[in-house]
Amino acid sequence: MALYKFQTANLNSLTGLKKHSLYFSSLSNFNDATEIMFGLLPDETPVSDNCVPDIEKLKQCSVLCMATDEKDKNVEENLLMWTHYGEQLSGICLVFNELLIKNSLTQNGCTLHQKVVYGYPNVISKSQLVGEHMGIECISGVDFLNINKIRLIKSFIFNKPKCFEYENEYRFISNTASQLIKYNPDSLEKIIFGSKFKSTELKDIFIEVARKVNSNIGIYEARVIENSFRITVEKCL
Repeated sequence: MALYKFQTANLNSLTGLKKHSLYFSSLSNFNDATEIMFGLLPDETPVSDNCVPDIEKLKQCSVLCMATDEKDKNVEENLLMWTHYGEQLSGICLVFNELLIKNSLTQNGCTLHQKVVYGYPNVISKSQLVGEHMGIECISGVDFLNINKIRLIKSFIFNKPKCFEYENEYRFISNTASQLIKYNPDSLEKIIFGSKFKSTELKDIFIEVARKVNSNIGIYEARVIENSFRITVEKCL
């Protein structure tokens, strides 16, 4: 299994590649109108304040969005992904070893990660928070506040409308502001260039930098199969 990061080919993506780092973005910069629209539904059940997370503080985290493949979903040959996130085949796609990228991002500041769930809104009310109001005794070592933080984050960051299901998205969260977070260079297995990449000179620079990050990296190209609506990815170097 692999994780994929589609990018526009520009100075920002080249800098990230050179530093073997990926950018965690503020939620306020996301383009999906439904992002972070859900909070904590109020109700009349008395709930202790020490188990209620500060929603606004939770929304100040930063997020890395990637894509993951499954048996029936080949991300690197997904036409919609190349169209929407790969700059209409003039961008790039970085392909990572799933285990290595997860481990390295976790070691360098990622606090939570999982696959996005698609479907209906997963909204939580105050009375559904874990706490003593549910008749659960507070025991040493059990942090109700942290448990509820994770539940709320999952409800509004790892939950998206079904129409986005084609993205097969996998998200990583950092509790800090927008930043680059380093990954293990060995986790970067391939770089795929779209067939409409605009500059041969820029492409050569990306290849040179990628090989400095990982000398064993595979260099590939994605193109549309003639007389079809399909993408194929082939090794080019």
